[in-house]
Amino acid sequence: MVKYNLNNIDYWVFDLDNTLYPAASNLFNKIDKKMKKFISETLDVSEINAHKIQKKYYKKYGTTLFGLMKHHKVDPDKFLKYVHNIDASSLTENSKLENELKKLPGKLYIYTNGSKAHAINVLKNLNIDYSLFDIFDIKDANYIPKPSNKSLNKFITKYEINPNRSVFFEDIEINLKNPKIVGFKTVLIKSTNHPDEKNKKKAINMKYIDYTTYDLTKLLNNINIYINN
Repeated sequence: MVKYNLNNIDYWVFDLDNTLYPAASNLFNKIDKKMKKFISETLDVSEINAHKIQKKYYKKYGTTLFGLMKHHKVDPDKFLKYVHNIDASSLTENSKLENELKKLPGKLYIYTNGSKAHAINVLKNLNIDYSLFDIFDIKDANYIPKPSNKSLNKFITKYEINPNRSVFFEDIEINLKNPKIVGFKTVLIKSTNHPDEKNKKKAINMKYIDYTTYDLTKLLNNINIYINN
């Protein structure tokens, strides 16, 4: 078994999409399509051009929303309500994951570039008690997305988190860079079905990654066994 240097962890921080559920579920693809439709209708452009705008802003700012707010004065709440109005019932209930989460010593957090309502919807469909977590969403971050240090500092300050006693689980490598720099242990959730093709194909910079896994539930089970022995 891998030796996990996580005995001193008090703060367990999880991304939401493609982290607490597998990318293979294709749930985020539904959100992606709704973003494209929203941009097309709001900016009165073709869906082809809407897709280009969407990916341009995501690449430049970390979220499509930030670019839409900056360049087109889009109402963030209207955008989030629209793109997260999806059917998440295709997610597979994951009682095993909930059991492993409950065993972790310390506090649990979700830190997402999405909305709190979306996080709760996802957790309900995974049959995971959302009250297990404090949820820090994009609105809490004043719409400043990961991987920004400003967003990370707001999260740390709000919950008085000690980064040196924290671990961060995330499916996008660049979002782990700043947490690692300030002291977090980091875990990259890998997938062969990740919707971000560049993220899926590029080599991982292990400088900012302490552990990797394709199976979060199995990893947490191994961590719980290790820290309780």
